[in-house]
Amino acid sequence: MNNTQKKLLYTFLPMTVIIILLDILSHGDIKVGYVKYATIITLFLATLVVRKRYQEQKIMNIAVFFIIVGDFFLVFCDTFPEISGKVHIFGIFGFLVAYLFLILAFHKNFRVGWKELFAGIPVLAIFIPNYFILFPYVSGLMFYGGTLFSVILCYMAWVSICTMLRCYYSPRISRCIALAGYLMLICDIGVSQSLFNPAFANQFNPWLACLIWGSYVPAWTLIAVTIAEDNLLYDTNKLLFQRVYCLKEPD
Repeated sequence: MNNTQKKLLYTFLPMTVIIILLDILSHGDIKVGYVKYATIITLFLATLVVRKRYQEQKIMNIAVFFIIVGDFFLVFCDTFPEISGKVHIFGIFGFLVAYLFLILAFHKNFRVGWKELFAGIPVLAIFIPNYFILFPYVSGLMFYGGTLFSVILCYMAWVSICTMLRCYYSPRISRCIALAGYLMLICDIGVSQSLFNPAFANQFNPWLACLIWGSYVPAWTLIAVTIAEDNLLYDTNKLLFQRVYCLKEPD
């Protein structure tokens, strides 16, 4: 892990805790919304200045840009009561585009086998119950749009987990990507509950806020760590050496 990656982790993981505490202690204060949005902008700027050796890192950086677009409408605009809630659709679209770029980056060496199918179980295990819980409360265009978003979200989470099986990214980075994708899924499930479930909509729920921000910032921090990686791809020469070495007769 290089110095840039350490700085990203040492900056944004503690910032996650600060955001959660501010949310609980000062909910309703518009300054908390500013802190949240400033954190995401800072994360994007940090990834923007990082030297990128690989095309995949540039694609991921575009995805990070679209989350600040999404959060402009979902977080920053919520600090203005007159437009709060009216522009959420634009924020959701921003995240939809971000996930499409992540899919483009994670889709290397794509194939479907038994391992990949089993990798989809953790995604479906938390998505399906959430879908059926919210099903009665969503209708019309929102239902179809939400279904499309859910399919793309789940596919992104699935292909992120599958990077651990494809020997394209290095093992450590594959684990980072897999965890990031799954945390994004958890985060958006929390967001969907806060928007559509009558038990949580239009009110503040501390544990739901902790779930959303406690998964959201770390997820994109891991993407930033991936963007800052010097040795992103799997070393096929090292793999070949290990196989040859293991096949040699012992002395």
